[in-house]
Amino acid sequence: MSEPGWLGRADRWGRAHGWAADVLLALSCAAVLGALSISAAQGIHWSTTWALLLVAGFAALHVTVALRRHLPLIAFGLACAAMLVIVVAPYGRIVAAAPGAADQVPALVLPSSLLFLFDLYSVAALLDALRSRIALVVTLAGVALAAATTSGALDQIAAGRWLVAAYIALALGAGVVLTWNLGRLALVRRQRARTERVEAARLAVLEERARIAREMHDIVAHSLAVIVRQAEGGALVANSDASRAVQAFMAIAGTGRDALAEMRGLLGVLRDPGAVQADPQPGLAELPQLVAGVRDTGLDARFAESGEPFAIAPAAELAVYRLVQEGLTNVVKHAGTSAHVLVHLDWRDGQLTAEVSDDGGGRPVALPGTGAGLQGLHDRLAAVGGSFSAAPHGTGFRVRAGVPAAEASR
Repeated sequence: MSEPGWLGRADRWGRAHGWAADVLLALSCAAVLGALSISAAQGIHWSTTWALLLVAGFAALHVTVALRRHLPLIAFGLACAAMLVIVVAPYGRIVAAAPGAADQVPALVLPSSLLFLFDLYSVAALLDALRSRIALVVTLAGVALAAATTSGALDQIAAGRWLVAAYIALALGAGVVLTWNLGRLALVRRQRARTERVEAARLAVLEERARIAREMHDIVAHSLAVIVRQAEGGALVANSDASRAVQAFMAIAGTGRDALAEMRGLLGVLRDPGAVQADPQPGLAELPQLVAGVRDTGLDARFAESGEPFAIAPAAELAVYRLVQEGLTNVVKHAGTSAHVLVHLDWRDGQLTAEVSDDGGGRPVALPGTGAGLQGLHDRLAAVGGSFSAAPHGTGFRVRAGVPAAEASR
């Protein structure tokens, strides 16, 4: 998870391009800080030996900017060595010093010294706690050395050398600790973002598993209930009415064929998580056919609509279809063929109310089982912004759902 805005875009670009981004940053620092350091150093004189050592030290600092993310320990070690040379170097003599001003300065005042903070930040942001803390301690020791060696340059313009050294140490130490803490904060944010991505992926897998489980339950439970009822009816009339037996067996074949087609689509998604289910999902247009299939089992099932239909979301259509399917399945399984069931769709006030109600065959029927199908319907309808209820109704049972129109859903 990256930061929003141009900082986030820069971070994503840097991570995507790796070495190229680091080299570009190193060149940018050289163009700005390096140019300022060269300009300032032209008015300062060092001996030839120390001038060469300082050039090598500052050049090494600029190189570490390109190494710091890929080789943080090596970059930090090289930067420490370069800073040691810069800190212990003798003061440079200002060629044209103003009267009454300091006529010598430490090399640490050159702008390229700031590049060491890049390496400290990278160590804190990329390495474990122990190594990053060791790097902080080493840096603070360097701060103490720098404060002791640079305070002498102000003797000519300020009294109290040790007080000046304390102020320098405090300022440098504050900058070092702030940089280190920013690096650790970046590490924490990166770890949190990684954890959130893993958790989001885990929740997505669980949600997909729950969705597939609901689909499997709806397909298998309904199809098997219809098949069992048709098989029982066919067996009863096989000797007395061959044509009705053939009709029952054909209904069994059609129900099984439809179930296989839907199962094949689900299994295709399971085999290839990136695949899209090829077979179209059932919707409201298939409800009359669904009711007719249940009627063929001998159950008095009727379908009715009222109001003016309007568009609802495809996911809401599937949820309503599964509601009707589950309601009819429960009637077939628990109420028997003597029951009367009505499937009613009511289009009114921007909401579709779907209801499956039965009379229980004239006798009270308790709903057995674990209720997994009803819980699945509740979850499915909640996902599309709908409502769901299931409760006894007279001597029978009623399941009802309400889903909003497509515009209201969005």
